[in-house]
Amino acid sequence: MPSTTALSGTTRLHDIADLVAAVPHLLGFHPTESLVLVCLTRRKKRTRVGLALRVDLPAVADRQAVAAQLLAPVLGHGATRIVAVVVCPAKPGPWPAELPHAGLIAELDEAFAAAEIRVRHAVWAESIVDGAAWRCYDEPDCGGTLTDPATNPVAAATTLAGNVTFASREEMRALLDPDPPDALARRTALIDALLDGSAGVTPPGFDGPEAALRTVHDTIEATAEHRLQLSDEDVALLAMGLAHHSVRDACLATVLGDRAEAAERLWLELTRAVPGPERAEPAALLAYASYLRGDGALASMALEVAETADGSHRLTRLLRVALDTGLPPDQVGLLALDGVAQHQRLMGTT
Repeated sequence: MPSTTALSGTTRLHDIADLVAAVPHLLGFHPTESLVLVCLTRRKKRTRVGLALRVDLPAVADRQAVAAQLLAPVLGHGATRIVAVVVCPAKPGPWPAELPHAGLIAELDEAFAAAEIRVRHAVWAESIVDGAAWRCYDEPDCGGTLTDPATNPVAAATTLAGNVTFASREEMRALLDPDPPDALARRTALIDALLDGSAGVTPPGFDGPEAALRTVHDTIEATAEHRLQLSDEDVALLAMGLAHHSVRDACLATVLGDRAEAAERLWLELTRAVPGPERAEPAALLAYASYLRGDGALASMALEVAETADGSHRLTRLLRVALDTGLPPDQVGLLALDGVAQHQRLMGTT
């Protein structure tokens, strides 16, 4: 269930159609066959768009469970109202008396009302593209056609924030596809050799955690200068450095500096390049960085990669709880302060 994109400054949406057209930018991709919830909060007499959540449209028997699943992160985010958007084609023929998945909306109404959260609007859209039809579930005269999402005010805001809106969730997920098997096999052999030659006290291939952290930072600097060209040996050494938890935790602090974008690009590259259980380390760092940037969809996908690589990974478990309960990014950002403290301990600075 991905969270919304962080918007830069104030972005005004004029009506419900504007909000529906903004959904791909809030999620980071164009949803299909989806239920999307957009949380609304009230601050300083203004309604603000907050967390956005997406799930596959459930079978009838699973509607109640899905409503309960969605309630926890909405409560965690402190929302008092939500907008529900069902995205799917309508059945051919005359305009239906009942919109698709009306029973799901009824289930949401009941579950959220019990928690004193109001479903402010419930909307169906055949898709979220220019000219797509949309209708309200509870207002017969409420509906129309969507304007081009590319011209939506949120599109410019997400671009300014450095986020990309993908054509589909699958296209976004392809960012994390691993490198070819032969490259991963070469790096696995190098990692195994480093492990065989290590006593387990310091990161394999380094004199200690300090040297490993310096190598990571040097690589981030190179990335910032667009010189990211990692050899198999580079990947193996970086994987071993990040596998040392004090080094990995110190890298959480990279979200705070002027090299945050370069660091995130390195974590993405290593998520694709690192084989085996060591892949969990850069994937978790990528999840953390993208979460704080407001790109909850990429954060969720990176966590899936980390969970597959290492099912007992501590940082991954912590971030999964934060994401699934809708913890705001600024609260998760407190981990970066722990990273600063770890960095200072390793490098002997204050």
